[in-house]
Amino acid sequence: MLRLEKLSATDGKQIYDMLQGIQRDDNGFHNTVKDMPYEAFADWLNRDAGYAEGVGLEDWMVPATTYWLFDGDIPVGCGRLRHYLNENLRKDGGHIGYAISAPFRGKRYGTEILRLLLIEADKMGIQEVHIGANRDNERSNKVIRSNGGVLHRETDSKYYYIIHSC
Repeated sequence: MLRLEKLSATDGKQIYDMLQGIQRDDNGFHNTVKDMPYEAFADWLNRDAGYAEGVGLEDWMVPATTYWLFDGDIPVGCGRLRHYLNENLRKDGGHIGYAISAPFRGKRYGTEILRLLLIEADKMGIQEVHIGANRDNERSNKVIRSNGGVLHRETDSKYYYIIHSC
């Protein structure tokens, strides 16, 4: 059974190991845990948990919650949901980013993590979810369209979609 779990400051080695299967810049998803020493992981978890509460944000950031996608007891992916967008994020980012760890790709987990993140966005009252994908990332563009994404605009390198809440 697939489910999302919010990041917790007590998450451990199983989550850390899953994150090692996601590149540092995985098609626009930033994974600063890749190649990080495990001893530094607890500090990263605490910092990221603070972001969900609006603590420790840099000027360009907005509150965002990180979730893990689990299949049974196995973490297979990571997703982030921004609580709202500022002008820069509306132009060059979006509400949702996600990545599936390399050993689990090609098994429809991307479609499911986005579906579940959209449910969380709806719970937050986000009526219009903005999400982008690199033009050359066919899988992610397909995942977004299969979850109701409607192309809103495009640049030379990215497609930007809007998904209206359930």
